[in-house]
Amino acid sequence: MVARIVLDTTHQIIRALGKGASNIAIIASAAIALISFFYIYTVGSYLKINTYILENRIIYTKLFDNYIISKNVDHIIISFGMILWLSLSLRGKTRLIVSAIYGGLTIVAILISLDILLDFMTLISVPLLIVLLIYNKLSSKMILQNIHTNLAVNYLAIIGTAVGIVSLLISLAPLFSISNTTIPTPNYAYEIFSLVSSFSPILLLLLLLCFPVKLLIKEFMTGILKIKNNNRFDSLLFNDRLKSRTTIIYISLFMLLSIFIILIPYQPPINKDNQQIGVDASRYADWINALRQSNDVYEFVQQAFVIHSAGDRPLALIFLFIIVKIVNANLFYTIGFYTADFYAIELVSVVLGPALVLVIYFLTRELTSNDITSLMASFLTAISFHTLIGIYSGFYANWLALIIGYLSFVFLIRFLKKPSKLNLIVYSTLIVLLLFSHVYTWTVLMIVMGIFLAVLLKFNYYNRKSIILLLLVILSSVAIDVGRIAVTGQPSGIERDIYTASVGGVGLEQFMARWSNLTDVTQIYLGGQFSNFLFLILGLYWLIHSNLRQPSNILIAIFLSVGVIPLFLGNWLIQTRVFYDIPFQIPAAIGLTYIKKQATGSIILLPICIWLIMISIRAVTNFYLIVR
Repeated sequence: MVARIVLDTTHQIIRALGKGASNIAIIASAAIALISFFYIYTVGSYLKINTYILENRIIYTKLFDNYIISKNVDHIIISFGMILWLSLSLRGKTRLIVSAIYGGLTIVAILISLDILLDFMTLISVPLLIVLLIYNKLSSKMILQNIHTNLAVNYLAIIGTAVGIVSLLISLAPLFSISNTTIPTPNYAYEIFSLVSSFSPILLLLLLLCFPVKLLIKEFMTGILKIKNNNRFDSLLFNDRLKSRTTIIYISLFMLLSIFIILIPYQPPINKDNQQIGVDASRYADWINALRQSNDVYEFVQQAFVIHSAGDRPLALIFLFIIVKIVNANLFYTIGFYTADFYAIELVSVVLGPALVLVIYFLTRELTSNDITSLMASFLTAISFHTLIGIYSGFYANWLALIIGYLSFVFLIRFLKKPSKLNLIVYSTLIVLLLFSHVYTWTVLMIVMGIFLAVLLKFNYYNRKSIILLLLVILSSVAIDVGRIAVTGQPSGIERDIYTASVGGVGLEQFMARWSNLTDVTQIYLGGQFSNFLFLILGLYWLIHSNLRQPSNILIAIFLSVGVIPLFLGNWLIQTRVFYDIPFQIPAAIGLTYIKKQATGSIILLPICIWLIMISIRAVTNFYLIVR
């Protein structure tokens, strides 16, 4: 079995390297990959794009001014790579004319040290390459030869894999008490990540506006490109089944990965003075300490359901209290300005992280009926916004509520597919638990569920009686929320939402600051974790190829669209609360599945996964605060 796997892997590598292609095609494809890699640095440095760097828990802004080797050497490599590609790929007289003009101008610029001309020739290289490829594709007369696009993508993926592995090792260095400043090799992958992530506000905007963006994409593809949607990508999600043993092994590995990521900021080589990591950890420690000092059950219930945080997360507090009792840790001795032993509170993430990985697997499985997509979603969850922001900010109640809320979606979908009393009872119970775990998360998820069920009812996707029963469960939870006013004397969750909006959280004044708010949310607040462009691009890839008439895609689109109102009318706090509740990893996982099914998919998948792990590890190793 092992020998067969090794043999299959060897054959895949040989094919990826160009088996069966001509030497000229291999050289031309390698030239494209090399040009593209160096070109990223050249464009970023020429435009002086503003990047956001997370170092020791603080976001620093920096104008991108980096090169692989040096400015002149990089430009020469790009230019001569372009000359090589032109001379190998163009046909007939076009080859002679274009190669001579481009090559002649480049050589003149180098010989007389005319930097402005060399800069120009370098900057137009990739646009010229793209124009020639498009013209060759659309024109009836072929002007290019030996074009192997897949081979060029393979070589670029190989470069990405090599760079990603090196950057991963650099990111792991702090765990071995090795400072990144002592490592001579730059972290190329993170530099590229920080550069491309500067465009994350635009990517997030497009993803949240998924319905109008999808309409524009459809019009462009059918009206201009004359490409009909044959739903080929939708069919890729079916018939991927794995053995139960294989699934269990992968899920276990991804749960362990989430634990590994969560534990990194607390390791002695990084967290030298046992510093608090989660922002809200001290607040939870105060609340749990008050619960521990309760004299009787009545006082305990009063503390959890009424007094602390106005009773908006009682079950989360009780859950944390139980964890603390199990760990039996002293929460309150201090070193310097920080409460030192927060492990009983902060390391509850070790339970929440793997639990969310597991729940996302089941939710994605219900949505797509695809084992591979579900495993990809669980992998992405281990390094997702939820995990990283949960560690950084200490969103323990929110995190727990998401686990309960996403699990309730599992039973909602199951009841729609196969109505049964058990599914309805479990769903109803989870909704009530969600309400008392974190009321703000309950509000967002109830909005998503209500809109989703209303759409299903409108278009008769499932049995009307089943949909109406589920809507009644949601209305019942709203009644419980309103009814607890009489019991606790505290405002309901709906009242708190209205109050938050009325004191400046939502309003027309935020519309004027919408772009700065979005930029701050993605790049600065919460450690800049919403800026991960890979999640957003994979989500957009799902959007481009998805059929929004399918119930699963409708649910995902509604989840994304729920962020539109905060996007335009909410302040940064409202935006982060809503964005944190959106399962970005699910559309990203579907996008990864689409990529995997392509001819070069497997080799592209590897660098994406390596980069995602590297980015996450680098982030958590910088959650420790060092004041300069």
